Amino acid sequence: MQIEQLDLETRSKIYGYTKKVLRKYQKGIVTGKITADKFAENILSDGMIDDFLDENTLTQQDFKLSYIDYIQTLIHMQNEDLSNGKKKKNKTIPEKPSIPQKIQLKNLLASNDYSLYIPYQYLTANDVDILIKYISTGAIDLGNERIYNYVNRPKPN
Repeated sequence: MQIEQLDLETRSKIYGYTKKVLRKYQKGIVTGKITADKFAENILSDGMIDDFLDENTLTQQDFKLSYIDYIQTLIHMQNEDLSNGKKKKNKTIPEKPSIPQKIQLKNLLASNDYSLYIPYQYLTANDVDILIKYISTGAIDLGNERIYNYVNRPKPN
């Protein structure tokens, strides 16, 4: 099983835990002392990820390889964000969603019985695009799992 095949809730939990550990070892990752292979090996062996996945999945070689690729994706995204932050002398505010984007998201949320957990003012244009894709297709690209926690569909009674 590969990480892409996991349900979104499990992927979201793995994303949250992995990002937390990535932030902790950010300096080693940026300098290249910690590689994605070593990082994945340490996370898979520390036992914390066992809360999200069963033992059978954790021991599969294809899962380990997909997790290493996933970590590599997260590292790339983190390094890109860091370099963009350092390049710009003035802190630029992320692009806000346009009015048509907000209207489209609001209509999608209402028509699909979703509610937004985060106020619109904190969403970027990219966040809105990812949310629209998620609500429309039910899929979230790897590395964007944080979006899963931004919306909620009410449970049927």
